[in-house]
Amino acid sequence: MVLSLLSSIPEKVQVAASDFDQSMAEEAYISMISNPYECPDDLIEALLQNYFSEARFLRPNDVLSIDITRFAPCYQYLVSQNNIKEVIFKIRSLKVDKLTQNSKKGCFIAQGVTTLVQSPTIHSYLPQKHWIPSADYFLTNCPPSLEDPLRSLTACISLYTQTDILVDIKPVFLIKGAEGSGKSSLVQIAAHRMGFNLMSIDFSEIQSLTSAQTEAKLRIVLQNAKNCTPCILLLSNIQIFGKDAEGKEDERIISAFVSELESLYKIESDYPLVVVATLNDSSIVNSLQLLFTETIPIELSSQKERLDCLNWLLATKRFKTNADLSHIASICTDFVLADLNAIVLQAVKIGCKSRSSKLMITQEDFCEAHEYMQSRYSDWIGAPRVPKVYWKDIGGLGDLKSEILRRIELPLLTSAGVGPSRSGLLLYGPPGTGKTLLAKAIATECQIHFLSVKGPELLNMYVGQSEKNVRQVFERARASAPCVIFFDELDSLAPSRGRNGDNGGVMDRVVSQLLAEIDGIESSGSVFIIGATNRPDLIDPALLRPGRFDKLLYVGISTDQMSRLSVLKALTRKFNFFEDGKELEQVVKILPDNVTGADMYAVCSNAWLLAVRRNLENLIEVGTVNHRFGAGKMNAISDRVVVTQEDLIKAAETLVPSVSKEELKRYEKLRSELSPMTR
Repeated sequence: MVLSLLSSIPEKVQVAASDFDQSMAEEAYISMISNPYECPDDLIEALLQNYFSEARFLRPNDVLSIDITRFAPCYQYLVSQNNIKEVIFKIRSLKVDKLTQNSKKGCFIAQGVTTLVQSPTIHSYLPQKHWIPSADYFLTNCPPSLEDPLRSLTACISLYTQTDILVDIKPVFLIKGAEGSGKSSLVQIAAHRMGFNLMSIDFSEIQSLTSAQTEAKLRIVLQNAKNCTPCILLLSNIQIFGKDAEGKEDERIISAFVSELESLYKIESDYPLVVVATLNDSSIVNSLQLLFTETIPIELSSQKERLDCLNWLLATKRFKTNADLSHIASICTDFVLADLNAIVLQAVKIGCKSRSSKLMITQEDFCEAHEYMQSRYSDWIGAPRVPKVYWKDIGGLGDLKSEILRRIELPLLTSAGVGPSRSGLLLYGPPGTGKTLLAKAIATECQIHFLSVKGPELLNMYVGQSEKNVRQVFERARASAPCVIFFDELDSLAPSRGRNGDNGGVMDRVVSQLLAEIDGIESSGSVFIIGATNRPDLIDPALLRPGRFDKLLYVGISTDQMSRLSVLKALTRKFNFFEDGKELEQVVKILPDNVTGADMYAVCSNAWLLAVRRNLENLIEVGTVNHRFGAGKMNAISDRVVVTQEDLIKAAETLVPSVSKEELKRYEKLRSELSPMTR
């Protein structure tokens, strides 16, 4: 019988009447099961004294799980400092009186009647914990996204718990996954389910300035784990272990680690010591890689697994919601277990601020929490703040929108990648036609991370630093996938190789590094590349082959009046008109043929400023305001601004197109030359 609220619940328990002895035990021998934490004698004395202040019916070999917060509240500081919440004991034997032998039947133990004798600490399996209590039923203690890795890990460990099977293989395993994917939680759940002690050590605590100090700490950690078997020793962040201050492999530390493991497993023991190391999505030294018997990966969860995790988190935390969790799971494409837990807590926080009544998490709470987390994550990875630009803010370019959605948004919505993956899009055309605006709209509409990179930002005067900057951009993108990398002014970053004037071959090395990184993201499937340039003829031809920037999209000027009208309507979406926007139809007729989107933006901006100036002059004449006014009055005046047809026509007449007709002809010729390359 195991007295633990979190212990596994048998389907049926049958106890014979002969097992009970209604008498009180005169002596009870009890031992503490070894654990990796320091338990002072006064803590153990207080726990046993308070626990047996009431009569307890127990039998030999019963296991007791005594909660510190309940039976020794004055020692609660140990819970936070040593992460110890309970101390587990085992009844060794019971004596009803001095004349009888050890009683095999159950009897009562009570303070003042029974002499409690504490025997030396023993090694034993702990009560297995499979469930956590919920509101009206029991939930499994494993999140749905960790079920498959948990089965793999428990299958690897269970082979060493069978005493009739001798395995001459060290139980050393590696769990690999992204940061926050639940690697430590996976090991903790496995330890609870299999009855192992869990000893957690971060390699940052072991790594020291000198190799001798690191070896000494490592020896102490392994010996402490051996003293509390059966135990799982969790070694976190192994990617930082075995390296010196310069990041190179430290052979002395690695050889010491290998020799300590060899000597540790030479000693025969009745209970296993399992070593589990966790690794983020980084590489470790090759000599350490050879130590691990099995590598268990934690893959990025699917939409169904994210949905099940959200339901599991809400049930364990006893939160209620009326939101469409399937939609929340679909937009959280790159979220790991820690992110899903954070979005639930953030949604609850937002709901508590907005509603003081009975809490019900709504769809708006989740959407606001998702937006908040995306912005915080963008700040963490160093991505710039992208203005909110929607498709409705972009007039025209209908063919380009559909092509971009087909290339980026559709692969994100489909769970299985069908056919070969396409890597990148190259937007080229005259300046001011909306190439950068399209990239911002992609980041907003697709709700994915956006890394904006300008070519000159990556160049550095030091040898090798430019190539390192290119590698770091792609590393950040892979870490924050799904992600869009937007290379603005690509011609300045990747010019044709072998040109004169490239002192030292810096640009050639940068282009080569860029090609290698683009080829390396094909396996990820959720990192997209978009480039923008005014001079595609200057870009190295190797970038334009299939598999790299394999789709060239020409972003030109609006040639017909309907397209220009849609652009003007998008630019003046927040304007106030006398005739509900019919003024724009007259303005379109007088615009020159070579007007770009930036030119039309200048027309709308100048027209609004003319309307503001006219409104101010009228108010000054009637004496409503004086020449000195603050920002508050200016905002009030601007809200009442009404743009007239005369303002638009006057602004259009003063417009000087930014792209001449000769330049447009050159771009059209360039388009015809690149059209065979458009795939």
